[in-house]
Amino acid sequence: MATYKSSAGAILQPGNQINSLSGYNDEGVYGLPGVEAFEVVGYVKVSNLTADKASYKSFSITVPSPDRRSGDRVRDDRTSLVVQADATRPAYVYGASLALADDIPSGGIAGFPASPVTCGLGGTATELLLLGPDNSGAPLGVPATQANGLAAASSSLTVDGSGLIAAGSSDVTTAKLPFTTGVSGTIANTDFANSMFYKVTADTTFKIYNVNAITNTTVTGDGIYISQTDSDANKDAYLLARVNYLRPAAAVSWNDVQGKIDFASQVGGNDE
Repeated sequence: MATYKSSAGAILQPGNQINSLSGYNDEGVYGLPGVEAFEVVGYVKVSNLTADKASYKSFSITVPSPDRRSGDRVRDDRTSLVVQADATRPAYVYGASLALADDIPSGGIAGFPASPVTCGLGGTATELLLLGPDNSGAPLGVPATQANGLAAASSSLTVDGSGLIAAGSSDVTTAKLPFTTGVSGTIANTDFANSMFYKVTADTTFKIYNVNAITNTTVTGDGIYISQTDSDANKDAYLLARVNYLRPAAAVSWNDVQGKIDFASQVGGNDE
């Protein structure tokens, strides 16, 4: 397989953005002057049965390669979803979304040999699947009293009373969008519980966890699985994840102005 320079995506001007941003290439767009905006989308394929569910409680997210020919793929899938950041240029996460895929159209196309290909997930009633930043293999959860904006970096799906997450289920960011829309009579920290970005100062991996409650900071769920019927029909469950974040643009540099400054370009000349 040929090598490919990774993480080399351009930061596009809005007028040049004609396709979805490539999270695989760490491609961003100048959404505002001095601000770079990013979107990363990935998936988790679940195909285990109930007997093995205890081994399926925490999931790394695959960011698929843009190359679709498996026999001639220059770039491999990325095996984790990472928000890029450092101390000089932190990342401010403002959105996360989690869904369980459903065929398009729903239920698949009759007579098509590979349709439908998706299915629902089984689990323990009232447990959750939580998308959020990873803390050494454990979730950070969304605390009841927030102090750092985790609600802006989280999304969840709940197993219903029959022990199922149906294909097509979806959720937007726990905090929706981190904007302040009102305060109490005396402004308190609780007024800003869902109005903070989640700031990271180092590359941060996002994962999906099976938990008992959204506040959990350990993997507490019983595990998830697909049914034997769906397995026999060659179906799989696909969890879909999206993370959105902002970063300060790179510092101003000589390249930003050198072409606009007059100076002699040849010995003895003055370019007049």
